Amino acid sequence: MKKEVSMMVGPTAVPERILESMNRKSISHRSPEYMEMHKRVRESLKKIFNTENEVYILTSSGTGAMEAVLQNCFSFGDEVIVPTLGVFSEQFASMAEAYQLKVVRVNFPLGEAADVDTVLSHVTPNTKGVIVIHNESATGITNDIESYGKALKDTDILLITDSVSGAVGIEMQMDAWGVDIVLTGSQKALMVPAGLAFISLSEKAWRATEHSNIPKFYFDLNKAKKFQEINQTPNTPGVYTIMAVDEALKMIFEEGLEEVQRRHIENRDRIIAGVRELGLDIFPKDEKYASKTLTAVYAKGKSKAIVKGLAEKGIIVNGGLAAIAEDVFRVGTMGYVYKEDVDAFLEGLKEVLEELNS
Repeated sequence: MKKEVSMMVGPTAVPERILESMNRKSISHRSPEYMEMHKRVRESLKKIFNTENEVYILTSSGTGAMEAVLQNCFSFGDEVIVPTLGVFSEQFASMAEAYQLKVVRVNFPLGEAADVDTVLSHVTPNTKGVIVIHNESATGITNDIESYGKALKDTDILLITDSVSGAVGIEMQMDAWGVDIVLTGSQKALMVPAGLAFISLSEKAWRATEHSNIPKFYFDLNKAKKFQEINQTPNTPGVYTIMAVDEALKMIFEEGLEEVQRRHIENRDRIIAGVRELGLDIFPKDEKYASKTLTAVYAKGKSKAIVKGLAEKGIIVNGGLAAIAEDVFRVGTMGYVYKEDVDAFLEGLKEVLEELNS
């Protein structure tokens, strides 16, 4: 039986070394051993985000970190701008509406990036935040976060970016780019099981928390800030998942963060070239914005059959979402994915297409 090749968009493959790091006795989240681990993780995550700001650990999916942003940094009725270009940017907009914020959606056609000038043309004197998805994994698009940071640099408007499927695999320069809030999750390029989210706030974002009137308890970031001072969290965290993050970060820095990101680019480029050789193409309309952690492949009317055929050969990828489910499938190259996996995928895809066309 062939070894299964996992190239999902998430949760991603977890290396054996990381799984083994969790095979140990339980420890208290108030113990000195935990606090030492918490300190290592928080310091390493700052290097991932390229920030001097603290990074906080939340026991939740990335969606919990999205809620934390809204609960802590805004008040009822605040105006926020959300460029929508896929399922996950739309989710953030809908969540903001659930918290009774005034949401200004700037809609882009699926397969396009969110043009900064178009988005910022909607800014008004009442705008409190601009929420931009770093990497829209529904369509395989990466937005130019640096350009948003430059445009909003000298304003009071918060720049918030969801980098759940971006961070680690795609460069994030929180401080240099002027990003006020970055959030991500454990189950993507970090190579860890799902269950943790990570969030970092600039000083401008912390000032915004002082005026928020939205109720919060579990996701009270000012409470988390106090516990961070003693390398703890306010409530019981996912201790075993943090053990996995600790090990994953060691692996990342052993390989080198820049090398990890270079590998993601090389794997993405191999897949784009490979699918084109097989007569398919990518879904993003401009390759400049094609994600480095996954590739959305355009296969009109064949997506579901291709995903099923690959699975039968032990190669696990994801179908498309919502409106493009029939025509797009998504191949993850984030985290623990190497050239051999890409080669296996392309060989499997070739066989599946031959079978479908026979």
